[in-house]
Amino acid sequence: MASYRSVGVFLVAIIFFFCSWFMMDRNETLSAVGTKGLINPKPFYRESTFKHRVSPERNASEYVTANHVCSCPVLIPDHVDNVQPLHITDEQLTSRSFYETTSASSTTVEILNHKPFFELCDLLIVRIVSRDWRGKPKSYGGDLFRLKIYSENPYSAANADRVVDFNNGTYIAYFTLRWSGQVKLQIKLIHPVELLPQMQLTLQGKVGLNVTFAGEFVSNDVSEEVICRYVELPQPHCNLSNPRTHGPWFCQQPKDPRLTCKDWTFHKMYKGTFLKLQDNLTPLSKALLKRSHMVEVKNDCTAYVTNQTRPNTTLADSTRPFCSMGDPIPTTIATAGHFFNKVWYPNNCQVFKFSPAETMSCLRNRRIIIIGDSTIRQIFNFFKMALYKKFFRLLPEPKGVTAGQGPHELRSDKYNASIYYHFHGLPMAGTGLVLRTEFIEFTVDKLNSIENGSEVVVILSLWAHFIATGKDFYIQRLKAIKSSIKKFLDRCPKSKVIIKGANTKDHPAVWIAIVSSESNIMQHELALRALFQDEKRVGFIDAFDITRAQPYEDNVHPDIKIVEEFVNRILTYICKS
Repeated sequence: MASYRSVGVFLVAIIFFFCSWFMMDRNETLSAVGTKGLINPKPFYRESTFKHRVSPERNASEYVTANHVCSCPVLIPDHVDNVQPLHITDEQLTSRSFYETTSASSTTVEILNHKPFFELCDLLIVRIVSRDWRGKPKSYGGDLFRLKIYSENPYSAANADRVVDFNNGTYIAYFTLRWSGQVKLQIKLIHPVELLPQMQLTLQGKVGLNVTFAGEFVSNDVSEEVICRYVELPQPHCNLSNPRTHGPWFCQQPKDPRLTCKDWTFHKMYKGTFLKLQDNLTPLSKALLKRSHMVEVKNDCTAYVTNQTRPNTTLADSTRPFCSMGDPIPTTIATAGHFFNKVWYPNNCQVFKFSPAETMSCLRNRRIIIIGDSTIRQIFNFFKMALYKKFFRLLPEPKGVTAGQGPHELRSDKYNASIYYHFHGLPMAGTGLVLRTEFIEFTVDKLNSIENGSEVVVILSLWAHFIATGKDFYIQRLKAIKSSIKKFLDRCPKSKVIIKGANTKDHPAVWIAIVSSESNIMQHELALRALFQDEKRVGFIDAFDITRAQPYEDNVHPDIKIVEEFVNRILTYICKS
């Protein structure tokens, strides 16, 4: 009996010792952040944490492995103090000299809660201090950064769970450590705050007013090319708008009396129209777009993560449900998953990895209708690849169809399956673009034309050609599409509608940054997500989060491996949810 009593006393002492140890470690972490006067130290974590200490003298390889990935609770702070509004005007921003603007090369980065070893699901806290080109700390915020943590072998990555801008030149980023191994930090300055007034002009649609398209009117042997835009032109003009779709389109009336507005035959893009936008830039904006846009912030931040886990941690590929159509669309640009070994894992659900045979079984007796820009045409092209040529054949196309614009259709007789693609209608831009107007089909019109939808899956993505039009124009188009989606799903309740959001893109020229900076892509993406919050029957692909963390370079047309991630998500919605 005495021995049992001794064991009990010993166990109580051990529990007390570890509890004291945990509280001391937690307070040390809070002190590391709280003493900076940047966040409220109480309460810091939503979940309690129990940390196993590791001796820093021992070899890191004994604790760190790069083959363990976990599903973790998000432990970001409930509340952040000392966040002030941004008190600076556009006039003050545009009056700065270039050397007073944020410099990626001068900006400093540090890990606030650094320690020799972290555990899986720990929180990594990073502070960024913006500095100008002379190294002086900035006194105001508003800079736009893109941050991710990553490991190189195997490639694993996740975006920041949250970035707090204190509007005083200091930023705090929070990351959940979801895999073990050596973890590095990558930060890109998307653009300094001093470029915000220029970005706002694009967001408000003012830059797009200077984008010029062309319309060719043809009748018999007579033709004439005139200026066209999506805003009303001075009279006399041809109103070629599609009011059902919020598709405003106006062309100058041809001067030749033998031509009428009904003779509009070709839609074109004037060569160099976007390039001319650079002429309207201020010297400061031009310099910032050339030297401070999408620039990496160098840092040597590294964390070592052991394969020990906190309580209630599960493996990322364990028993979570498959992603389903009813999953809520994120309201913010936030971390929705992470890469491990170049494979994307959503945080809250599973995506099934389909083989070609499983894919065709899923598509049996189904009609896939893809509508949107070239970033969703990649889904169509995925099924044109050699891997699927034995299943699908490309149907003959109507005479005069522009390659890549559609309509294009793949058919599998064996599986009674078809995949159809068509561009989303105007606006449509592209170097050397020549499109017959008879093949312009708006998304709303296509949705309204679908009658028998029992086995129909509609996949949409509309964003890349709308950034220059401004956010209000984009929202009006989305509202028209949403109304048609609702009617379609009411009419065909067994059908599915899946929306792919925007992805990151490359900016190889200044004019591309003017019309489609990542900051404006984000604003359009937020508008789309907000609008479809109440439509629970729509599936959503968070392409933005995936491509921000991807192992490949930014490209408006992501790598085929990323497209495969999109395809697996779509097929999971169709056949696993």
